Amino acid sequence: MTGNRFYDKIHNWLLPVPEQQCDVFPPLHHYQTPFQKLILDYLAWNGINKKGNVTSNKVYPTRMEILEAKSTLRKCGFSTGVYLEKLVVSEFLEMKRNIPDLDSETFIPVFEDSFHNLKLTQFATLEAQKSNKILKEYYDTIKMFLIEIQACLKIKYLRTRIECNFSEIGSWNNPTRVEEFVTPFAKVGLNCHKSAKFSINYFINPHLKELIGESLGDTLEKQFNEFITGEMKDLIKLIPLNRRYDRYFEELLRFSRTHPNYKAFITDKNSL
Repeated sequence: MTGNRFYDKIHNWLLPVPEQQCDVFPPLHHYQTPFQKLILDYLAWNGINKKGNVTSNKVYPTRMEILEAKSTLRKCGFSTGVYLEKLVVSEFLEMKRNIPDLDSETFIPVFEDSFHNLKLTQFATLEAQKSNKILKEYYDTIKMFLIEIQACLKIKYLRTRIECNFSEIGSWNNPTRVEEFVTPFAKVGLNCHKSAKFSINYFINPHLKELIGESLGDTLEKQFNEFITGEMKDLIKLIPLNRRYDRYFEELLRFSRTHPNYKAFITDKNSL
């Protein structure tokens, strides 16, 4: 009888576990999902073993492992794993510098909890980076335009805006949204996809002209039409809401009181 088996027998005799609970305890160093296994594989393929040691002994994947990796990537929404693999290795090495005894298994949940598609953009092609830069400029221009519209309005409620930042919170379940800018009459959002490319979505309150008047309403619609018919038109989409706009805005206002990544501001009224 080995030492471990002897210990287990003594442990079960002294501290018996009810039969219905015997399968509750997961084995140590066991990945729970195919994606977690993929992270572990990426590390191993780049010379990082389960103990977190960085070696020159890269583990080259078999054909079956490559096919499994591609299948997992497709299920997770990735068309390629090139950017993800680079990110996994980069983040592990960076964390390893601060935590010398970090091992691969400990790294996996930390990586998942802090993951955001935005992190992939540092490895994107020059073409994708150029497109992302243009879209970010578009997004910032739309934000400033909406603030200028607000500055012309008398009612304080209509000058309220909510700025949301999702890039710092990280979430494997919803890693696409980067920022959102919301007013009572229009909203715009900046997204980053698993391809490491940006896109913009927007929505205009159906009661736009009732809220801000015919003249400003026409100006706003014209500005948005210029964006959606310009060179980046394929990456700027109208996304309808599944609820009334006023209720949606009120919900975000409540979020701004309890969620640090939702911040409410009042735009100053133009004195002219």
